[in-house]
Amino acid sequence: MYVRKDLQMSEYYLDWTLNRSPKRNKYDELKDISSFEKYMLCNYLLNLMEGIDINEYNFKNFFEDLNFVFKFKTKITVKRPDNLSQREISLTKNKIKKELISYLQEVKIPNSTIKTKMNLIADLYNLNKPEYNFLLYYILKEINPLIQLIGTFSLKQFEDFETFGIYVLKLKKWNVAKIKNQMIKKGIFTKHGFNDAKLALNSKILQIFSDTDIKTKTQIKNILLGKNQKSELKWNDFKHITKERDITKNILTSAIENNTKGVNILLYGSVGTGKTQFAKLIANKAKIDMYSNSAQFMDKEATRKDRLSDLASKQVILSKVGKSCILFDEAEDVMNRGFTEFGSASKAYLNNLIEETPIPIFWTTNNIYNVDPAFLRRMTYTIEFEKLTDDIRLNIWKRVIRKNKFKINKDKLVELNKNYDIPPALITNAVKTTKLVDGKQDDFEGFVENLAKVVSKKKNVKKKKGFEMQEYNDNLVNSDLDIKDLTAKIKTCGKLNFSLCLYGEPGTGKSLYARYLAKELGLEVIIKRASDLISPYVGETEQNIAEAFSEAKSKKAMLIFDEADTFLQNRNNATRKWEISQVNEMLTWMEVHEYPFICTTNLMNTLDEASLRRFTFKIKFDFLSKEQVNSAFNHFFGIKNPNIYIKGLTAGDFAAVKKKAEFLGITDLGELSKMLEAEVKVKRSKALQNVVGF
Repeated sequence: MYVRKDLQMSEYYLDWTLNRSPKRNKYDELKDISSFEKYMLCNYLLNLMEGIDINEYNFKNFFEDLNFVFKFKTKITVKRPDNLSQREISLTKNKIKKELISYLQEVKIPNSTIKTKMNLIADLYNLNKPEYNFLLYYILKEINPLIQLIGTFSLKQFEDFETFGIYVLKLKKWNVAKIKNQMIKKGIFTKHGFNDAKLALNSKILQIFSDTDIKTKTQIKNILLGKNQKSELKWNDFKHITKERDITKNILTSAIENNTKGVNILLYGSVGTGKTQFAKLIANKAKIDMYSNSAQFMDKEATRKDRLSDLASKQVILSKVGKSCILFDEAEDVMNRGFTEFGSASKAYLNNLIEETPIPIFWTTNNIYNVDPAFLRRMTYTIEFEKLTDDIRLNIWKRVIRKNKFKINKDKLVELNKNYDIPPALITNAVKTTKLVDGKQDDFEGFVENLAKVVSKKKNVKKKKGFEMQEYNDNLVNSDLDIKDLTAKIKTCGKLNFSLCLYGEPGTGKSLYARYLAKELGLEVIIKRASDLISPYVGETEQNIAEAFSEAKSKKAMLIFDEADTFLQNRNNATRKWEISQVNEMLTWMEVHEYPFICTTNLMNTLDEASLRRFTFKIKFDFLSKEQVNSAFNHFFGIKNPNIYIKGLTAGDFAAVKKKAEFLGITDLGELSKMLEAEVKVKRSKALQNVVGF
């Protein structure tokens, strides 16, 4: 039986026709052509003979190869193209036809592995006779260079699919178009490029015919469906979303029992929140088989068309099996707003796969902001996955490590859990890698860090340690609102749904007050700066903003945005769409957030007006007054009543000078004053232009 591993046969045959030096003599390859392939080639040629152009330059070489394969009894001379008369062309074609008819009369339809596999696939996909013949033709084209080249010599009245359907199967053009659409819907073919007429065969089907070890129906199903997915997590690992967990299980169970079409469940949230494991767990709990949409085809990363073809294929096959569902990870690959790879028709194609799916589908995405709203509207149920708390993640880590029989110090594991926010699946990988190299705890930590870098796409992945609260002094803050009184009232009222905009010059104590307030309220602090949130990838900044608010909500923490002007800049000045979308994202979250949210900025005049209306309090932080400067000398240097006033000083300036003075061993009042003056002179504040007062 002849089935080649190498599917690039067209290129190989062109090497022959262009007189290149192939690795193997072409006649050695032609000897391997099976009887079944010869039989089908003969039929194709007979039906297409009227449309064959023997005036094509390479047809003489092609005919010589045919003669070698079929061993024609009659000597037939095919001339090089030289304006052959119609009579010469007709006589030559008739001679070839007679030889081909003679061959068919002498042989029976041979059995073959190709035929056996075709019958098994036909059963899985419910192929009718024309569909069967179309698929067989495309398979044979891939493994047989002579069949592949038939279309090269046709009169090119139609594209490949149409040529075969009209000339060989004797179908009407409109019927061929109908069959084409049906086979695309079944995932057997995908549209190739922007030209709807050109098709590509499902890569997994090609794999079945290229691998001689694949013979049985079970093996074929395993290739087309993959493994039944099992979750590594337990039911209680998702007790933080008990309601959503139970609803999802009920939806899936009901959909299976009632054969409900169009059931789609979307799970969205940041990496490492358990979306994929949750989907698998729901299916396992409901005793329903789950098959994952492939991300790899023929040892290559799957393209969009590959993934959609695979989805359609699974829908057809599983619709006959029952009690099964599909997992489609990284749904943004095919649902993104810029989905134009195959034109607008592809969007309609995906819409149909979603709306008419006979099998429930779990879709997961890390980037909900890049998903086209048209697809979101078609979801049956959606769940947002917030970041796991340290406690929940630690319990999962412990079980994963126990399962893999890896020994690690408990305190070390707690430390790693706090330092690295990565999915349990990656912990499993880190454990396996450590065991492969017979490594210890330190090796394990190294592997965890490396995996965390891949997930986060950042070099510095280790979580920042909680800030050490600097000494806060109400007397060294010059604000237009009595913040001492404000702090007392916030503590007394017990309400947490407030927001503050702290604005003013750098070093005036804005961030320090925000942290002090959190401490007074007994709240954990989550601090985000522009560098933490800004991403060069479309939609990812908005995603990072949403994740920051979600994390604060899940931990009931105070969220502080330093340099908030980056995300709340006036939309009237925006020049790009993403600048507006970032502001919109911030405003949306500010409107609904239930816990303390504080923004600090040095550029109050650049903020969007809509954002200003959403702050409960807007507090200006200014330079130290004369009395406060004197207090600062005492506070930082232990110098009482120096009677010195330098306009434009902040508590931050005093802290910076104190650090320098201690390093240099300076204690003299005059020298300290000069150092403070220097701090003021480098400031770019408009309030201090050409003014340094004493």
